Amino acid sequence: MTHIRYAAAAIAAMTMTVAASAEDVKIGYINKMGDHPWFVAEVAGARAAAEAAGAEFLAQDVQFNADLTITTLDTMIGDGVDGIAIVVPDRALGPVVADKAKQAGIPLVAVDDDIYFEDGTQVPYVGMNAENIGMNVGRKLAEIYKAEDWASHDEVRIASIEDRKADTCMQRNRGAEAAFLEAVPDFDPGNIIRVPYDNTMVSSIDAMTTTLTANPQVTHWIFYSCNDDGVLGAARALENSGYSADQGLGIGIDGSRACDAFGSGRASAFRGTMWLNSENHGATAVELLLASITEGAELPTTTFTDPEYISADNFDQYEARLCN
Repeated sequence: MTHIRYAAAAIAAMTMTVAASAEDVKIGYINKMGDHPWFVAEVAGARAAAEAAGAEFLAQDVQFNADLTITTLDTMIGDGVDGIAIVVPDRALGPVVADKAKQAGIPLVAVDDDIYFEDGTQVPYVGMNAENIGMNVGRKLAEIYKAEDWASHDEVRIASIEDRKADTCMQRNRGAEAAFLEAVPDFDPGNIIRVPYDNTMVSSIDAMTTTLTANPQVTHWIFYSCNDDGVLGAARALENSGYSADQGLGIGIDGSRACDAFGSGRASAFRGTMWLNSENHGATAVELLLASITEGAELPTTTFTDPEYISADNFDQYEARLCN
């Protein structure tokens, strides 16, 4: 099970009326990509936590639409929600979202992407330590790189598949790069190619295909990204371009595409993923809100979750949970 740890720092509690019990509470949950497996599981976990406590639960998928995010927030506040958890489509919305919740006297928890008030104060956050999970990816890539003697290949490049508009994503990539280069100090940083994508698998396939075409001399590719979509997209681009599975080495983040990658039993350049049980993210956010609303508990500034590494070798231990 994912282990939850709470940072020592805590944000001052917002002014609010403490409800008598969870049965009197209404929780709103706004997420940015509700049809993605990660967020499907996350919202399910949040809903289960709310319902287990007897609280009412409202959820809205805003599909990366900033205007819809603000409209939904206003609507939920108008509907009388007692607390809101939100996965923002753009962290630039943070100050606006935080101020609206503060003005309404409603506790707010940011999930997956950290956001801040205008003065730089962090909104209570539940999710991963982005740079640290990226470092886990980089260390694992380096481990496989050494075990398979990738240094013996003449033309090796790293494709850093980047969602540049999402700082959390860039933190993951920076962490992966730093850890890999630390573990493989002889690797030339000049052999890292920046590949922009929009956080989706289709975009990653297209971007990586273009990169392969532009670098025909490269025989072996290492890649990391913000999520499983970025890495599995790159693996599929390699396959579509005629590369064999052992010419690619990629590790994803989030576990949402583990079934696609390992379910068929076929070899893939998608070697593994750092899985975070997103159900725990949603459930933890709701539980923190309920404690704040019903007990007056302070919201922790930061609540991190730790990853588990899934590969073809141990996929059978996770298949039942991930491949329903």
